[in-house]
Amino acid sequence: MKHQIEEIKLDSETLKNTRELYSKHEERLEAYISFLLDWNDKINLVSRNVSRETLREHVVHSLIPIEIGLLGSIDEWIDSGTGGGLPGIPLAIVVPEKKFFLNDNVRKKMKAVSDIVSSLGLENVEILAKSISLVGIKTGVGIVTKHAFKIDDLLRLTKKKPWKRVVMWKGIEGAHEEMGRVHSKINCTFYSFHFGHEFYEGKGLVVLEK
Repeated sequence: MKHQIEEIKLDSETLKNTRELYSKHEERLEAYISFLLDWNDKINLVSRNVSRETLREHVVHSLIPIEIGLLGSIDEWIDSGTGGGLPGIPLAIVVPEKKFFLNDNVRKKMKAVSDIVSSLGLENVEILAKSISLVGIKTGVGIVTKHAFKIDDLLRLTKKKPWKRVVMWKGIEGAHEEMGRVHSKINCTFYSFHFGHEFYEGKGLVVLEK
C-alpha cells in the first residue's frame, strides 16, 4: 500500500526553543540524569560509559514533541520500550498535567525506572512491566517510543488497540524503508531535524495517526 507521507523540516530555532524548555525544568531533569547514571552502573539502561553531556542531549531530544505541539489534547500517553525512562520521564516532568505510563517487558529495567520515578516524586507516572501487546489501551490514548520499535512491528503489536497518535523517534532514512512494509492505512508525518548539530543529524520524529 502506498502511503501519503507529509514531510516537515524543523530548523535550529526548534532546538533553541527546546533547550530553553529544558532550562526551565533543569533542576528535576538533571536529577533524573543523575538517577539514570547511578542505575546504569548496575543495570544496562542506556549505553555503557555514556557521558552526562550525551544523556542531557537525549533528554533535550525527548522534549522536542512538546515544543512542536505533538502532545496536543491527548491527556494520557504510553511510553513503550521505555528502557531507562526515555522519553517518558522527561515528558512527565515538563508536562505534569498529563499522565504517562512507562512500558517495557524487561522487568529489571522497570524496577530501576520505578525507583527513579519514586525518587523524583512523579505522581503522574505509572509502570507497566509487560509487552505493549498485553497493555489495555483506552480510546484516544497516545503512544511515544524512542528507537525501540520498527514502525511495522509496533503497528502489528497494537493493531486492534484504539490509540489516537503514535510519536516515534527515528532515523529518517530508515523510517522511509519501514513505512514501505506497512500494509494498513495510516496517516504519516515525518519531522526531520535540520539543527546543524551532529547529535541530531539524520534523525527526526515519525507521527502516525489512524
